[in-house]
Amino acid sequence: MDASDAPFSFPRPVGAAGMSALGLVLAAVHLRHVLSSELPVFGLFFGGIFPFLLASVLAAGGPVLYRSRLGAAAITTTVAWGYIGALVLVCVSLLVAAHQAIEGRPPHDPGRLIAVTATGGALVGTVAGRYDALNRQKASLLGSLQEATVALSAATTTDDVCEHAVGIATEELGVPVAGVWAVTEGQPLRPIAVAGSAAEEYRPEDGVARKVFESGESERSNRQRTDGAVGSEVVVSLADTGVMCFASPEPGRFDRTDGTAVGLLASATEAAIARADREETLRTQRRLLEQQNERLEEFTSVVSHDLRNPLSVAKGRVDLAREAGGGEDLDEAATALNDMERLIDDLLALAKQGRMTGETEPVSLSAVAGAAWENVRTGEAELRVDDAEVDADPDRLRQLFENLFGNSVEHGSTSSRTTSDDRVEHAGSDPTVDVGPLDGGAGFYVADDGPGIDPSDRDRIFEVGYTDHENGTGFGLAIVKRIAEAHGWSVDVTTGTDGGARFEFRFDGDRSGDGGSRS
Repeated sequence: MDASDAPFSFPRPVGAAGMSALGLVLAAVHLRHVLSSELPVFGLFFGGIFPFLLASVLAAGGPVLYRSRLGAAAITTTVAWGYIGALVLVCVSLLVAAHQAIEGRPPHDPGRLIAVTATGGALVGTVAGRYDALNRQKASLLGSLQEATVALSAATTTDDVCEHAVGIATEELGVPVAGVWAVTEGQPLRPIAVAGSAAEEYRPEDGVARKVFESGESERSNRQRTDGAVGSEVVVSLADTGVMCFASPEPGRFDRTDGTAVGLLASATEAAIARADREETLRTQRRLLEQQNERLEEFTSVVSHDLRNPLSVAKGRVDLAREAGGGEDLDEAATALNDMERLIDDLLALAKQGRMTGETEPVSLSAVAGAAWENVRTGEAELRVDDAEVDADPDRLRQLFENLFGNSVEHGSTSSRTTSDDRVEHAGSDPTVDVGPLDGGAGFYVADDGPGIDPSDRDRIFEVGYTDHENGTGFGLAIVKRIAEAHGWSVDVTTGTDGGARFEFRFDGDRSGDGGSRS
């Protein structure tokens, strides 16, 4: 992959040939000077033979560049630096020669001086150019890798992540063979995804893979493997998944830049696998939740239709028998049937309130509480509301108030009976119920002046089925808690200022909690 930022480039053979041509021309000039020189041995060596050797090195640099893994633009950059270095030092030598000529001390052999400085400049420029090209290629390689690994975020399963990762290794990094193997104790290595020119033949050594997997440290080998199948390879741990391997039949294929690149790719792959596993877990949980909700719908359907219909028939028969002069037994049967109907209503309400809320909106405590109060048989009880605005589902909030009001009236007076029944003590007077905001607008409360709730019972009153009333269903306050959690509120019960029960709802809960997670 061409990884240079050069604005233009020549084909790799042309660039390499340009380097060899420069070296050959300079070598020819130096050879001519050596053959025609009359300098002493010392001067001949430093003025002719040594520059000739340097020029020969430049000439040999062409094939070396061509056989390297530098891209076309990187080779062009390297050769350009060599030519620029030669030109700069030639200009400097010409300025020096001109200065000496002006002072009456012209150089003895200006041609030799120009050739020597050109050779030195070309060699220095080539070295600097190769360093610059390698840095550019490394930066471009890592940039391309970063862009390519974005595709890993689109993968939704571990297998998809591994397929994308090995594709990036072979296409973007140019690795001949790349693969991910699962490592399981007592089991042979299992390939998850393998890609490359020799993917079918390549397999990492079992001992090396297990060592890397257990230690978590990568291992790089640039030596021919003992089985002769691989010239060089890098094995990197992928946490609990296994190992990621990069291989080449060419010995010494992976340098420091490659090591950095494959290490980054392995890290990105490991993170993507962890994310994919989390998403798969969430999808599994969501499917299970949907199945539970489907079963809940079936249950409510059975309760609503298959139980309510025969119950209605039984109540009708009891009413007819009572009209015909039935006695106390029929009255008790009617009471039992009414209790069964109330139980069905509470079961349906509990199933409904366990789901997520609908659309919420700013609602008035006074308006919703007033509507709920009218739906509860309150007798001589009194409702007092300190109005405030809360963000809630109006219907669900009204159900919450109805259950709490029914609970307060039920346990504050013996004169009326409601569908909420989760309190213990019974007073002999109708209660006063207060509704209002908490200090600072952090929530709201519902309090009464009844007998209150024993502290030892406060951890149990929200449990489904908990009641100490012989006719109670134990669902009233459980429904209250479900509604609060579905809104993301927390609920606590304390003692009110008048000694009764005080329920406080705070807007600091988690809407993804038990109640809010149902759909």
